[in-house]
Amino acid sequence: MDLILRNLVLRVLMLAAISSTSVAADQFDVGLDAFSSENYEAALVAWLPLAEDGDLNAMYNVGLIYDEGLGVDADKAAALKWYLPAAEAGDVSAQFNVAIIYDFGDGVPEDNEEAILWYTQAARQADEQAQYNVALMYARGEGTKVDLAEAIKWYQLSADLGLAAAQHNLAHLYDVGHGLAEDNQKAMALYQKAATQGYRDSHYAIALMYDEGDGFIEDDLVAVDWYESAAKQGHISAQFNLAIMYDVGEGIPEDNGLAIKWYTAAARQEHADSQLNLGIMYENGEGTEVDHAKAMHWYRRAADQGHRDAQYAVALMFDEGTGVPEDNVAAIAWYTQAAEQGDAMAQNNLGAMYDAGEGTSPNDKEAVKWYRLSANQGNSIAQNNLGAMYFAGEGIRKNKTEAYKWFYIAGELGNDDARNNRDFAASDLRRSQVKKGRKLALEWLKDHQESSVTH
Repeated sequence: MDLILRNLVLRVLMLAAISSTSVAADQFDVGLDAFSSENYEAALVAWLPLAEDGDLNAMYNVGLIYDEGLGVDADKAAALKWYLPAAEAGDVSAQFNVAIIYDFGDGVPEDNEEAILWYTQAARQADEQAQYNVALMYARGEGTKVDLAEAIKWYQLSADLGLAAAQHNLAHLYDVGHGLAEDNQKAMALYQKAATQGYRDSHYAIALMYDEGDGFIEDDLVAVDWYESAAKQGHISAQFNLAIMYDVGEGIPEDNGLAIKWYTAAARQEHADSQLNLGIMYENGEGTEVDHAKAMHWYRRAADQGHRDAQYAVALMFDEGTGVPEDNVAAIAWYTQAAEQGDAMAQNNLGAMYDAGEGTSPNDKEAVKWYRLSANQGNSIAQNNLGAMYFAGEGIRKNKTEAYKWFYIAGELGNDDARNNRDFAASDLRRSQVKKGRKLALEWLKDHQESSVTH
């Protein structure tokens, strides 16, 4: 959760007597009329002399003009100068605005200690937004040491006054049992209070609780309703989860059209997983006509954000010339990005490109490097390829026992080519070598079986 800001409001009610003269009172009213007409320059001309004479209401309003940049260039330092006297006199709005300026350090040095001091002054006057910001600062350790108990105290006060963000954050602490005993019923009650105020994060949180059966009976239909409510408010994770439920038909009839709708909504907000899934649907024609151009568009959007699976998908399209001209140089560049993030299939394919000299000069050592990385993740294709490199002595010293080991492993993981290669290799080995290779293979399988990835 972010700090709460609020619209800065013109000070009309007096903090103290404006002036003992009717002339000064008239001048203040002239400023109000000008401000109401959005003639901010005239308002400043009317109020500035009063502010310079110490009128707290005029000081606050002059601070507001500089704070918001109304008719003048925004000047937070000038705003702070004029807000401070009103804040020191106990005005809660001025205290809050002073805290915001120190908190963000926009035009003045950021000072979290001053920020929490002024938020606390306003919070002690039952300002629920200031209470919420104080809670956040204690929770994050900004301007003070992390103190979750103190944060909870201020969240509770703010929540009791009806602030939705505070209700949500307090609910989350009950939900996950952080600083409080886990209590799903209390969490749900607080989420519900915030949700009735339209707080979209709470709509999403309620959906999750019903989706996962977190303290409640799992109810996918109710979860869908809450996801949709949050999704319509632009909540990215809700849009993605709703799309998933329509995509796989989880608790509701499968509807690829609606899946595309909600993936698209999240994808346009740069949600990388949604962009990837949208690319898959366009590539495979799920809920839409096959459209390789759109598939590549969404894969690239996700890949440019560093999404590993999307980088692999882009590479594969360039490699195979699917919807784009075949481009091995582009393919190897994208395979490399995915491979460096640990994608086993990208590692294998990158190895194959170095092996065959596609998009790059042949380089058996690089091929072996990438085959090995993929093989150790359980990729049976890479295991077979690595076995072949050992058998032929390409890029690595020839070792037919090691070759047999990798053929055996890949065969056990279901690779038919590797089984054939294993049998061929066995015919070229002594019994002792076959026995050793099988022993090494079984040891590898024992250590890696649970994490093995077969293809």
